Amino acid sequence: MLKVELDVAAPVSLHVYRRGGLLGDHRIVMAADKVTTLYYMHCKRSISQWTFSLFANGPHGVLICEVASSDAGNMYDAALIDPFIVRMKSERLPIPIERRNGLNGTHWFKGPDHNEYRWKSSSYRWKNDIQCLDAHNNVVATYRVTTMAINKDGELCVYPPGQFMIDLLVATTLAMRTPNH
Repeated sequence: MLKVELDVAAPVSLHVYRRGGLLGDHRIVMAADKVTTLYYMHCKRSISQWTFSLFANGPHGVLICEVASSDAGNMYDAALIDPFIVRMKSERLPIPIERRNGLNGTHWFKGPDHNEYRWKSSSYRWKNDIQCLDAHNNVVATYRVTTMAINKDGELCVYPPGQFMIDLLVATTLAMRTPNH
């Protein structure tokens, strides 16, 4: 697990950048200072599937997790592309992340506390925000997608109730933001 200095009363802000520009598959996650690398995502693609490995502190850091999409032979059929699987190195069981009720943009997963969480779009007008909610509809994290930027994908803000699973929130956010999942 990544050791981040946390003020338990304050949200943690992480900035996500695309390596290789607008079409780049790799991601770098920086701390609030926008200088310190906290995570590095290395993505691989085939015609029908993508996988990525998430490392702490850069591309040569400790492997935190591996994420794989299902075989997406037909990307327009939600039953064929769900769930994608997160394999956290700190957990024994794989964590499926699935959509329910078709293509509505909500992704469900179980946290390390065995409670259910969901990423849900909260878009309005020109903003494209995604919120992670717990079973009681409390906001655990938000992801604000950066529009009109070549290298920056967005900003992940993890609130105190979600800071115990910051690695999983980073992994699930990056999985949702990987095109053609």
